[in-house]
Amino acid sequence: MVSSSPLAGIRVIESAGWNGVLAGRLLADAGADVVRLILPEGDPLSAEPPYFGTSGNSIQQAWYNAGKRILELDLREANGRGRFLELIAGADVLIEDWPIGAAEVSPAELTAANPALVHLSVTPMGVGGPLSGWRVNDLVANALSGSASVTGNADTPPLSGYGNQSHHTVGLYVAVCVLAALRAARKTGAYQHVDLSAHEALISCTEQVLMEWFFPDGVWNTAIAPRQGSLHWSNAYEVFEASDGHGVMVTAALRFADVLLPWLLEEGAAQDLGNPAKYPNVVAMVRDIPYVMDVLRDWTRTKPGEDLFFEAQRRHQPFGVVWSIQEALTKSPQIEAREYLQPLDVPGFGPVPFPGRFLRTSADEGRPRLATAAGSVPWLPRPRDGSRLHCDPARPLDGLRVMDFTHVLAGPFGTRVLGDLGAEVIKVGTASRGGGANTPDHPYYTMWNRNKKSVTINMATQEGREVARNLAARSDVIIDNFSAGVLRRWGLDREGLRTVNPGVSVVSMGGMGQDGPWKDFVTFAPTIHALTGLTYLTNPPGDHFMGYGFSLTDHLSGLAGAFAALQAVEHRDRTGEGLTIDLSQYELGLGLMGPALLDYLANSVDPEPVGNRHPFGAWAPHGIYPAAGDDRWIAIAIRGEAEWRRFIALEGLDPDLVSGERFRTHADRVRNEDALDEAVARWTSTRDRYAIAAMCQEAGICAGPVQNAEDLTTRDPQLKARAYFGTAVAENWGEYPIDRFPATFNGARPGVYEGVHMAGADTFDVMTGPLELSDDELAALLAGGALT
Repeated sequence: MVSSSPLAGIRVIESAGWNGVLAGRLLADAGADVVRLILPEGDPLSAEPPYFGTSGNSIQQAWYNAGKRILELDLREANGRGRFLELIAGADVLIEDWPIGAAEVSPAELTAANPALVHLSVTPMGVGGPLSGWRVNDLVANALSGSASVTGNADTPPLSGYGNQSHHTVGLYVAVCVLAALRAARKTGAYQHVDLSAHEALISCTEQVLMEWFFPDGVWNTAIAPRQGSLHWSNAYEVFEASDGHGVMVTAALRFADVLLPWLLEEGAAQDLGNPAKYPNVVAMVRDIPYVMDVLRDWTRTKPGEDLFFEAQRRHQPFGVVWSIQEALTKSPQIEAREYLQPLDVPGFGPVPFPGRFLRTSADEGRPRLATAAGSVPWLPRPRDGSRLHCDPARPLDGLRVMDFTHVLAGPFGTRVLGDLGAEVIKVGTASRGGGANTPDHPYYTMWNRNKKSVTINMATQEGREVARNLAARSDVIIDNFSAGVLRRWGLDREGLRTVNPGVSVVSMGGMGQDGPWKDFVTFAPTIHALTGLTYLTNPPGDHFMGYGFSLTDHLSGLAGAFAALQAVEHRDRTGEGLTIDLSQYELGLGLMGPALLDYLANSVDPEPVGNRHPFGAWAPHGIYPAAGDDRWIAIAIRGEAEWRRFIALEGLDPDLVSGERFRTHADRVRNEDALDEAVARWTSTRDRYAIAAMCQEAGICAGPVQNAEDLTTRDPQLKARAYFGTAVAENWGEYPIDRFPATFNGARPGVYEGVHMAGADTFDVMTGPLELSDDELAALLAGGALT
């Protein structure tokens, strides 16, 4: 029987390190046959702590390689090289991160073996450019990209963030680019080379960092986004301490006037917010948001954290209690109700509850599985049909139509990605819906809604819903991040559309998913961060209240939404049937913490924050250190004795570092990490951060300056050489700066960037174009209020 998994029949070779491993895992979860190549000396992931008890099996290896087949192959030998090219002839996709200038197999050899191969190179800085050879790990990637510059607070060094999140961001981008390029390869019958820069991908996922620089006249009143602990750029979200010591992510950003203020008044905790002379309306309160947050802070101190969380959610307020890994796993009924954990037998250890997939589709088959030895890979060369249809390499998704019912960040970012790659994205809204950051007059909306058409439909009317159904009948994918069940009530779920368009797919990006006891919970990214352990662990030692300084999981949910849409189209093209996809942003957040979850589930380890140190002691030093100048920092990470010897050969180091007994071996350095960090900081604090980075990189050591938006846009030579920044034009903004898509396709970067459209700007064109309505029909819909 032919498998119904979304990516069944797609063959992927993965020859990659950290930046590629999650992509292979995601493709395997969706049904692709993914073969990971390792050298005879073993998979580097096998040396990554932690381990399943004393079995010697790496938790990281089990997590990132789940669903793959493992094949030992040495490309340094002639036989291995020949076998590799045989595999390429039968593959669809190659994902690699070969060192720049030292690629194991040339593009000419790859195209000779397979003229329609999708070849994705994912490298730390991109192929070409002055920094293309830099060594970068998760810590340094977060420093270089701007992520660390807004994480932490003014009293701490910048924080990197817990748990391989830079690699997760890049891996999701890889998965999206693979399916986009595969569509172009099938259309043209030609080789597709994708050059994905991890550095650029990460920069695109730092929320306010570029927004405040591009639009410095916003309410933030600064071009450089500051580090301010858990306080969101809007100043309306923050983690406060509850009466029992728990942190609670509290926000005044949703329905303050009609829900949150009455609650405060009900409990006698509103202070003077209830004084009509001082605060005659909600606008006055918004203008005094720091005081509003002070009131909420005082109120939070009077309540146990979990009580406040559950009561807030009962009132549909997006609060989140800050849980440790143990609490995240043991206190959530949603995990059990949706069977998120599935038992797997780990060799040499035994059964372990294994976290589930990043998203669920109506064609899922089976449960998660551990990696297996490939043995033989009986891939025959792919038959080629000789197609040579035209496809702009920089617009691989040209011809796809997406109905976008999303708002805020997660959904709009995902559909922005699809629009950048050439899909026709039709954003459906109403002129009266939303306000503030949800309108084209706000920089936030402007950042995430380029390359989209805007139509305004009144979904409260039967005629409006019928217009939406007719548009859905002519679309490939519908994406929403409404509360569970909204599209079904409008008749826009798969069942409601099956008779008019059996090939349409519906991707629902609900906070908690479409079922389970928490399905109606309201979440923003800070809520997800709190509930999954990410906030708890992204802190200096002893603190639990900071967390990420931007909405990481919103960006990553958006990328997962784009990936979901493309795998749905793959399934439709193969079977004729669309898919229903349930993308729970909560479960995606849990997946981002996968190795930590498994360490608890297998070893009962409930980790505590370690700041910028490596959580498992695999690197030392591993930190962000002061450099010369005001708020200037440098990230340095060293692993193993060879790197340490190269480091202590650098000029001007503290003699204690060079010859001290406390730092002689890696175990010594981990044991004396406080003294180690102090000695490294004495060296860095008098030197320029860029000079330190260049010195370390020349010695083969991972290092990079902590960069903010000004650094990225004016000082980063790699971004300048690769022309990462560009401009777009919008009616209400004129020409404004943008970050461009972080990859090139056959040497061409996606280059069409239409600025944000005003609400309803494209209603006439869409109604008379795809829907073919006459002028009279359109006029009747406008007169009846179906179109607004």
